[in-house]
Amino acid sequence: MNQQKIKVRLMGREYQFGCEDDERTSLLNAADYLDKTMQDIKARNSTMTADNVVLMAAMNICHEYIKMQNQNTYYSKEVIGSVKKLNDKLEEALSSEL
Repeated sequence: MNQQKIKVRLMGREYQFGCEDDERTSLLNAADYLDKTMQDIKARNSTMTADNVVLMAAMNICHEYIKMQNQNTYYSKEVIGSVKKLNDKLEEALSSEL
């Protein structure tokens, strides 16, 4: 794949990153999300230093990510359990017809 350089704006500053062609949209979306998160934190805490804004944003995003992972694990277990119950009922129905 081709490597390309993209520029993103975070807290009013421009940064350049390298990425694969197929990752461009995802990286731009991530930068937009990070910038919005940092802007929101800065708006609520105007005296917070830029370093602290970045750390707070990173902690918030990591926390969201871990919560989503836990939620996905829960739902995966629920779906697997439901599929197993349906499979058991199907096997029972098929075996009773024979």
